[in-house]
Amino acid sequence: MNNFILIANPVSGKGKAKSVAEQAHAALTDAGQQGQLVFTSAAGDAKRFAHEAAANGVQFIIACGGDGTLHEVVNGIATLPDVILGVLPCGRGNDFAAAIGVPLKPETAIATLLSGTPIHVDLGRCYQINRELKGEAIEPESSLTNNRQPTTDNYFTTIATCGYDAEVSRRAAKGTPVFAGTASYAYAAVETLFYYDPPVVHLEGDFGTYDGEILLAATGITNRYGGGFKIVPDARINDGLFDVCIIRPVSELTVLRLMVTLFWGGHVSHPAVSIHQTRAITIKTETPLLLYADGEPMSETPVTIETIKHGLVVMSPH
Repeated sequence: MNNFILIANPVSGKGKAKSVAEQAHAALTDAGQQGQLVFTSAAGDAKRFAHEAAANGVQFIIACGGDGTLHEVVNGIATLPDVILGVLPCGRGNDFAAAIGVPLKPETAIATLLSGTPIHVDLGRCYQINRELKGEAIEPESSLTNNRQPTTDNYFTTIATCGYDAEVSRRAAKGTPVFAGTASYAYAAVETLFYYDPPVVHLEGDFGTYDGEILLAATGITNRYGGGFKIVPDARINDGLFDVCIIRPVSELTVLRLMVTLFWGGHVSHPAVSIHQTRAITIKTETPLLLYADGEPMSETPVTIETIKHGLVVMSPH
């Protein structure tokens, strides 16, 4: 019986993921493990492969590719017990790999699969809620988790974004012919400045409520996104809490200045920035607003996002 499956996106990293996956499969096989290497060819493949394998008793599910591949794999195994996630980072951002200490060097990342330590990390869950807000006013709910719809939950491992950074993620995902990695996010961030219109939101969490316009609201399990932007610099991956960064609207020039400070978390001292912690957050808007998580489209508002403390087991070099 197979005890692992390695799911790879062969076009990630400009084709690098294919060779890395083949090296990893050979290393695992040489070490006496039995398993299957499968390549994705369309959106949804990674989620389906992961879910079917775990449902059939495969306990070690390995994702090789970018953040999109990892996001799909996690959504395939999120509700299934006794599964360990392995990560071979070959994409643009690799923010989750950085959070758990998996290096970008393929040989070292493969070694982590063979001799790493399983650790428990938090998982984010997002679901839409019934009540839609219409008209000019946004009325708060009395509970963060009331009025839940019977809809598919979406899970994430890094940061859920709402507002400017969600739009940046959307544009970065389209790619550019010139830039890659963190530079592609920076390019998309500058490009987005020219037309972005701050939305009016209602946010509710353990910190209380916020009503008004925002530049962005980032809800993080990990501390960074976009390949290195430390939007919630003190976030910890296993404390059962989200760190939430709310940035109120500022001038275009200030946005550019804040972007530079994101690399070390210096933006948190700016008067337009506030940082909070919460176990859950509800986001409502007058018109539906698309949220991104792990750099992927996740859901439209109104939504509730919850933490699942230690909801994921992942192989780490620690």
